[in-house]
Amino acid sequence: MFSFVKNLFGKQQGDKALEDLKKEIQEESAIDIAELKDTEVEVENQPAASTSGKPDRVRTELSLHPMWEQELDAEKKYTLRFLQAELPEMARGLISVTGFSMIPQPNGMTVTMFFRNATDKPVRFKNIGLAIYLDDKPFARMRVDLSDMGSIPPHTSRPWEVLFPEESYLHDNFMFSRWKVVMKAGKRSHIWPSTLELDPEMERRMTQRQKDRLESLAYSLPPIPVNSVQITGFDIGKTKEGQLVAALLFRNGLSTDYRPDKLKITISDTDGDVVARGVVDASKIRVKPGNSRPWLIVFPPEFVKKPDANLRRWVLDVE
Repeated sequence: MFSFVKNLFGKQQGDKALEDLKKEIQEESAIDIAELKDTEVEVENQPAASTSGKPDRVRTELSLHPMWEQELDAEKKYTLRFLQAELPEMARGLISVTGFSMIPQPNGMTVTMFFRNATDKPVRFKNIGLAIYLDDKPFARMRVDLSDMGSIPPHTSRPWEVLFPEESYLHDNFMFSRWKVVMKAGKRSHIWPSTLELDPEMERRMTQRQKDRLESLAYSLPPIPVNSVQITGFDIGKTKEGQLVAALLFRNGLSTDYRPDKLKITISDTDGDVVARGVVDASKIRVKPGNSRPWLIVFPPEFVKKPDANLRRWVLDVE
């Protein structure tokens, strides 16, 4: 507990030190509270003050958990209050998370963040999805039980520590210049099909480097609309026999398995010329809900219309 104390408060105090601490504050991740499930957040059933005539923006104040109130001395509380005051105003009705300390531990990474409540009622965070992004690429993600954090009063920010264990890491690359914490909502209009499925036969032929690259791709692509399927081309090459082989990533945002029968696929180069086109048998492709799955599409030489195409950049069209 209070792993951030040594990191933040072990520095020389004073006006310059406080100004330096501002740099610790990371980008905010805000969500409309209506997008969260009942299992993720609870709005306490208390009469809310009338919002008539009130501004649409909310400035929050510091709210400490009783244990933090008891354990932290006046200097540390002042510094937390200073950091909280540097946070931007929030749109009324949103909740958010803003990280301000990330410390490696022997068993994972401790992240300290402000959980902010811009609604007009007390809010209790429960079992919520959080992710760490390094330079806008996902590094770790998990669901966190935050019930011990207690009730956050309206228009306040509450600091809290979360340990991301090593098993929550998506890769081992710690090189980064920026980081942030992202909060995931359960009722969003978009879904993130980040769980990677690999066909056993394909997995046997892949190197670990290829698997890592593919996993990184699955986690770095943006969310897709709920009840949709997105197909992304991520690699292409030619064989000595004149075949064109394209690697596609199928991302399933449906609530059921995605099992296409046939797909009409067109590959073009940056000049807009068609390189290959054909209807392929896709009956063996099966992608579970919320998952991503790679597949190789092979065009025989007779389907390749521009054998000398420059494929450093290419465009995929699927019908």
